[in-house]
Amino acid sequence: MSETFSDYGKNTKRIVFKVSDHEHAKLILRLRHNSLTQSEFFKAIIEAVNSDNDTILSFIGDYASNKQKLNKQRVKKSKKLILEGQQLAKDFSLSDDEVEDVFDLIAEEFPEL
Repeated sequence: MSETFSDYGKNTKRIVFKVSDHEHAKLILRLRHNSLTQSEFFKAIIEAVNSDNDTILSFIGDYASNKQKLNKQRVKKSKKLILEGQQLAKDFSLSDDEVEDVFDLIAEEFPEL
């Protein structure tokens, strides 16, 4: 194993899959219409999935349900768990502004840091 834990998150991975030339051309035209490269588009999708973006998670849930990858009960349970997780995050975590306020207070109290 050549990777160390200190390198985790710094290494890049290549994602490859195949689509028809027609589907690829349609995608490229749509992306050009929106002034996006393929790389920008797929990185945005990955970021949305990893940050639990409601819109993309809803899309994925609907797609999986329509493709019968997940049964309806599992999709319903998944949505319920996501909502519960979001509520717990609201209840027990600080907002970005609150975190910034904490750092401002620390900076005022200990300017040498």
